[in-house]
Amino acid sequence: MDYKILFLFLVLFINYVNADNKYMVFKFRTNINLKEVNDENYMLKKVDQKIYIDLDIGEPSQKIPMVLKTYQYPTYIVSKDSESADRVQVKYDSKISKNYYYDPQLITNLLLYDFKQGYFSNDSLNINPKINNFSFFLATDFSFPTQNISGEIGLSKENPDVTVFKGYASKTQFIQQLLNNQLINKKIFGILYDTEYEGRLIFGDYLFNVEKNYKEKAMNEFTLEDDVPDKNNKMWLLKFDLNCVGGEDNAIIYQEKNAYGFFQIEYGLMIGSTTFLNGFIKDYFMNKNCKNETVSASASFVEYYCTDKSQFQDFPDISFKSSGKYNFTFTKDELFIKKGNKYIFQIIFNLFVEDIGIQYWKIGQSFFKKYAIFLKEEEKSAKLSYYLNQKFDNKEDKGGISTQVVVIIVLSVVLAVLIAGIIIYLVYFFPKRRKKRAQELNDDDYVYTPQKEPKDQLLGEDIN
Repeated sequence: MDYKILFLFLVLFINYVNADNKYMVFKFRTNINLKEVNDENYMLKKVDQKIYIDLDIGEPSQKIPMVLKTYQYPTYIVSKDSESADRVQVKYDSKISKNYYYDPQLITNLLLYDFKQGYFSNDSLNINPKINNFSFFLATDFSFPTQNISGEIGLSKENPDVTVFKGYASKTQFIQQLLNNQLINKKIFGILYDTEYEGRLIFGDYLFNVEKNYKEKAMNEFTLEDDVPDKNNKMWLLKFDLNCVGGEDNAIIYQEKNAYGFFQIEYGLMIGSTTFLNGFIKDYFMNKNCKNETVSASASFVEYYCTDKSQFQDFPDISFKSSGKYNFTFTKDELFIKKGNKYIFQIIFNLFVEDIGIQYWKIGQSFFKKYAIFLKEEEKSAKLSYYLNQKFDNKEDKGGISTQVVVIIVLSVVLAVLIAGIIIYLVYFFPKRRKKRAQELNDDDYVYTPQKEPKDQLLGEDIN
């Protein structure tokens, strides 16, 4: 047997199973205080429910909690020297890191973002394997100094056309840096909640594993919109029809055609459009004697709640239909959550009118907690894949070993045994065999003498 062929087969097989399986997984958590979560007023105060991951940056390492944003483009970190970041608990100290360096040109007037000025910077990102030249903005001044954040990771669809960045924004996009360092092989990120307040942020082609856990009918994918006016340049936008279906005859009670929405993971609730608010919600809650209150005066967020379960028993299911084919639906049991003595409606409303004339739905974590989502940026389009969270079975987190790993281990053991056998043969058995053969062929040590036959047998005579 040609052992080189076997070895080549093993190498090709390992490359094959890993080719579409190159991804990174980060644990994320929310900023919800679990000790206060049952307080009837607590969730009202946490409209801005954030999810974030910890990044180890610099040498020596500094653990920095980074907030995730889907409409923010650059990655930035709050500087310890920032005078406007007094309420930030964890700040990055660039002076103690041996690997830190920066561009001395100050970037200012960043009106689209939460910080107003900063420096384009580099340091090591201590993941496995390490990124030695991790790029980010070191923020030294803020537009919103009261935010208790240490930095932000932008997960937007593409980079903005903002001249002030002078090419820096493309260098700080987190997912692009993972791709450039060959830690992932595709620009895909996914959000999977494991519990109500924590889960996994996945970068790269994790779909290779996920699709094996779903039947074809359970996987949904559609193309996101590109031809929509957008003040943030390129968000994760989709276009859909909204249907409210209910009653004894399961009829359409309310319909909203050609609505626009984008995936905004910064809010703990879904944010509905003013069209939906004025066309259905106000009338429904008014007739049921439910109440509303402002939950964030600065952003004009209004939330509705009922004090008795009977007040929303006939509330219809809300179904989002995209591309005329795929649907995701929320029932009244999912839309009303009991907190204290209130039944809080899980869709809030922002009364602020968008300056581009389009009322967006902001699809937040109410959606993500029901569905596992994957957003994929392709060369000419972007796609959304989503799966019901309850159907997802992550065998890796349970300590199981995948079939691919088992096959690789078995083949590796077989190859190791074959190589060991070859070595033992070459070192021990082959020299002994060669020596014996040489002795048999050496005329000086071995002389052949033919045996003589008995004389009587030669004459053909009988001895007796």
